[in-house]
Amino acid sequence: MSEAVIKVENLSKKYRLGVINRRMLVDQIESWVCRKLGRPDPHASVFEHATDRMPTPYDFWALHDVSFEVKRGDVVGIMGRNGSGKSTLLKVLSRITSPTTGTAKIKGRVASLLEVGTGFNPELTGKENVYLNGSILGLKNREIDDRYGRIVEFAEIADFMDTPVKRYSSGMRVRLAFAVAAHIEPDILILDEVLAVGDAKFQERCLNRIDDIRNSGVTVLFVSHSAQSVRELCTRGIVLSDGRIIGEGSAEKAGSIYMESLHLKLESKVLAGVPESATGLLTGASAQLLCEKMSGGQLIFNTPVETTEGIRIVDVGWVSNTRMQTMRTEPTWSAAPDICVSVLSRSKSPQQAENDNYYLMRSGASEVWTVLPTGALFRHKHDHKAFLVDSVPEFLRS
Repeated sequence: MSEAVIKVENLSKKYRLGVINRRMLVDQIESWVCRKLGRPDPHASVFEHATDRMPTPYDFWALHDVSFEVKRGDVVGIMGRNGSGKSTLLKVLSRITSPTTGTAKIKGRVASLLEVGTGFNPELTGKENVYLNGSILGLKNREIDDRYGRIVEFAEIADFMDTPVKRYSSGMRVRLAFAVAAHIEPDILILDEVLAVGDAKFQERCLNRIDDIRNSGVTVLFVSHSAQSVRELCTRGIVLSDGRIIGEGSAEKAGSIYMESLHLKLESKVLAGVPESATGLLTGASAQLLCEKMSGGQLIFNTPVETTEGIRIVDVGWVSNTRMQTMRTEPTWSAAPDICVSVLSRSKSPQQAENDNYYLMRSGASEVWTVLPTGALFRHKHDHKAFLVDSVPEFLRS
């Protein structure tokens, strides 16, 4: 039986919002005096100039009672909406921040890649940063020498290794950072959502490298918004929501839980007496229909797309694998998916859906669907393109 290299027990992390950290003794004394006199603490809160008042500080629990174990050689995908606590959990495991309560026990050397350029000194050159990072992780210079050629070759920035990192683009920084983290042979590799910065070719090389690392017995924690990537790369999955674990198990099971969690949590769209969101059910029915009718591509949900008239949100979309390789997807999509679905709700009116569909077709969509609250389905295609789906029902199952 494999040894547990990460053991998290009842882990919680609390932040005090609206509070300024007091670093000087004189500030602490001033705060103590003001509290004794019943006056506002000038160092306790961030002053709101717009309202001319001091907001009341409050506690925010980024993680709450999280417990799990990771065995040696496991590749664990961590999924969840933005703000669910994924990055906070990785920062605790990377020893960047400490938990408020609970424990996290880790065995082995940890290499983490949490943000673009994390751990890089912008004033140093790329080469100097490689040696700096290696030294921080406990490698000797001769060990770094042995790996340096492979790191530079993987990052594909050999001509810029003697250039200060502050002059690197975000893509160059993440290439070098991933190359360093992936070639120092750590016991545990922690990756946040940083691979989206690279182009499609580099992302593919990174995923292949993660696959090689997995086969060598290294433990990997991999944060992603893509359930498909987790299913393909990971042996297990964990799903977070509001700082709590709502699902854990095989990659396939965790991916399904994550997909379900995307659409059933908006209280403004919940019908009285009905446990699920009606809008979420119609969104799920649209996704199921696309899965049945289309192949050679992937589904996307709640995706921002850049158009000539600003950002438009695609509730559900289908994009071919070939087209996916040609598009930038972070921080917003540079073009619309092949098929775009708008699900009407309290937050999306028929007029807004009509406007969104118009600009999405101008941004590359072949066809657009509009789903009414009754389940009625209407679709339109681009004037110069054919329907990708030969036939659809008049009503979706809700």
